[in-house]
Amino acid sequence: MSLWIYLHFPALQLNALQSSPNGDALNTSQGMIVVEGRKNEIIQMNQRASENGVCLGMGLATAASMCEGLYVIEYDSALESEKLKEIAHWLYMVTANISLVPPNGILLQASNMLTLYDGLANYWQALVDQLKHLPFEYSFASGFSPFAARMLAGKSFNQISQSERALFQAVKQCDLSETELSSKHITTLNRVGVHSIADLLRIPLPDIAKRFGSDLVNYVGRLTGLFHHVIDFYHPPKQFQRRFDLLFEIINLKLLEKPLLKLLALLESFLIMRDQYAHELQLELYLRDGNTSTVLVTSAAGEYQSKAWLSLFVLKLESMKVTSPVIRISLSAVRVAAKQGEVSDLFDGKQGALSPLELLSVLQAKLGNESVKGIQVTEDPRPHLSSALCTPLEKAPSTVQPDQSLLRPSILLPRPKPLREKVAIIKGPERLSTGWWDGQAMIRDYFIVRAENGRWLWVYRTPKQQWFLHGMFS
Repeated sequence: MSLWIYLHFPALQLNALQSSPNGDALNTSQGMIVVEGRKNEIIQMNQRASENGVCLGMGLATAASMCEGLYVIEYDSALESEKLKEIAHWLYMVTANISLVPPNGILLQASNMLTLYDGLANYWQALVDQLKHLPFEYSFASGFSPFAARMLAGKSFNQISQSERALFQAVKQCDLSETELSSKHITTLNRVGVHSIADLLRIPLPDIAKRFGSDLVNYVGRLTGLFHHVIDFYHPPKQFQRRFDLLFEIINLKLLEKPLLKLLALLESFLIMRDQYAHELQLELYLRDGNTSTVLVTSAAGEYQSKAWLSLFVLKLESMKVTSPVIRISLSAVRVAAKQGEVSDLFDGKQGALSPLELLSVLQAKLGNESVKGIQVTEDPRPHLSSALCTPLEKAPSTVQPDQSLLRPSILLPRPKPLREKVAIIKGPERLSTGWWDGQAMIRDYFIVRAENGRWLWVYRTPKQQWFLHGMFS
């Protein structure tokens, strides 16, 4: 028989909202409940609400009268589904054969993992170590069928065992109301004196088929492990995209750092699992007025660590303003790539706090991609065309090399301006007669001069004996 482990998360949405990005509980002095809108019933609550007499299944009006200052949250099935996938993704680092059981359960096929972990105890400990990093409370149980494990976990059995006899005894003690049988089946069985699983299993399967139909036979067969149970196993997504619903509206974008760090931590585990770097991330800010604001951040070198990405986002958010408070954020990886082997010289030592690519990423995050450019030498001898902007850190063609014998100023004026001050010629002239091939011919005699205030300048004289200032030496 196969051994299964079921994890039941009774307050998935509430735990997600109650937890800060660092996993620390928020102020629990206020009662909090999650209400299912159609039935207007409480389906999740925190300890404070429970201490004030609030119960599951209670109506909203009754609960509000019992607990002052009750914080009410509408049930969001999409949020729970997303959180369930996040848990499965986190567990995928230590186990395979994971199945999602919406809205709040995860089923694990344990029997295939026991050899790898050298026993059930070691395997379960690995799962517990993973789950302790998450803010979700859960109950658990093992069983020799998915239905059995789920039923025991739902009643907080909270035991992991390989003993077929012990697990079978625990299953038989369950009431029919704790099963997944429909209320119609339970009512029909109760009328004939069947109230527990033990009572049901005393009836032979042929008699169950004759008296209660094939649906009940299938359930009993799957519960006891006699019939095959078709399971759809979870496969991690190829693309990363996660969202975070804020418990409070945020207008100061600096306060987004903590919830953003939580999403970046999930991204880090996603990339580690695939041995990848991310090169571009997209952050969507969902505003209260229905609009969205997009923040794109790139890393030239590629990065996977959450703190490194956070520093880049902080630089971007510093210069941003929003028209309305932020109620939700969403993070997605736009470009990812496999890690490349890092090559470095053992004897180089530490060259600086940032590598060139890391510095480039910081500058682009602070100033914008279009504001950061590289400079490369061209083959044109004209001073204003001898260099050109290029992609940052792009290598110039090997055939183009600057003439080291020529003295050129560090600062070149965008447009030459008439020389208005007295200067002393230090070096020159250097004749430039060029540009005939594109209709921008020029004839100039360049000089290195020194002004009366001590500045070293680069000036030129035209054939008409006009003098212009073109650059300054630093």
